Amino acid sequence: MKRNFCSRELGATLIFVLVSLLISAVALVMGLCAQLIMDRAESAYARTDGDSVASDSAVLVVLDAGHGGEDGGCVGVDGTLEKDVNLDVARRIYDILSSAGVQCVMTRNEDKMLYDIYGGYSDYSGKKKSLDLKNRITLAEGYENAVFVSIHMNSFPSSSCEGVQVYYSPSSSESAELADAIRLAVKTYLQPENDRETKRAGSSIYVLYRIKNPAILIECGFLSNPDECAALGTDEYRAALALTLASAILEYVTQ
Repeated sequence: MKRNFCSRELGATLIFVLVSLLISAVALVMGLCAQLIMDRAESAYARTDGDSVASDSAVLVVLDAGHGGEDGGCVGVDGTLEKDVNLDVARRIYDILSSAGVQCVMTRNEDKMLYDIYGGYSDYSGKKKSLDLKNRITLAEGYENAVFVSIHMNSFPSSSCEGVQVYYSPSSSESAELADAIRLAVKTYLQPENDRETKRAGSSIYVLYRIKNPAILIECGFLSNPDECAALGTDEYRAALALTLASAILEYVTQ
């Protein structure tokens, strides 16, 4: 019985140490990303002699929280809905970029689809999904010099798949450049072992394939992976993720 008690005590100690190390690692990532964002914001500010980053770059970032409303997106192994995580992460990126002086808009800031934002139909039956996607394009293309960043979560039949994956629009070389910046930031600050290459969007990714603006879609993690789903459910990891993505976007719009 004494040996069993010691074993349990040792196990509890190990778990405490591992959790402490994880929290410390996340805090370190958040600190590094936050400092990077501050440095880049100060650099951009200096170049404009006091004007905002948006005035210097003339770039507006359209942050698109994927899915919403009736369209929940994929479902995590713990029941987490993709649409909710997308919106939370997009809001965090919006707050960070706005604080750094970057002009931003969000396609949605609540739990809804966008099929009816422009009206024109008395009956949306059978049209909701297609109109939702078309309206996201219309909204983004309505802003001059807008960059479209769509936030999503991934899912796959195999629970072993994990890591951020970035897709870019074939419409312009700028899309690939932004995707590369996101990939580098993720590998540097968040997922050192993530060797996923950026991918050129095909026709199956409706918005990226048809939009004229520089545009990317970020699959921020696999909700089908138990560990990644659990991490995405925490405030600490979402903050670190948002800081990482925002740092890359900020570098792109201020270069």
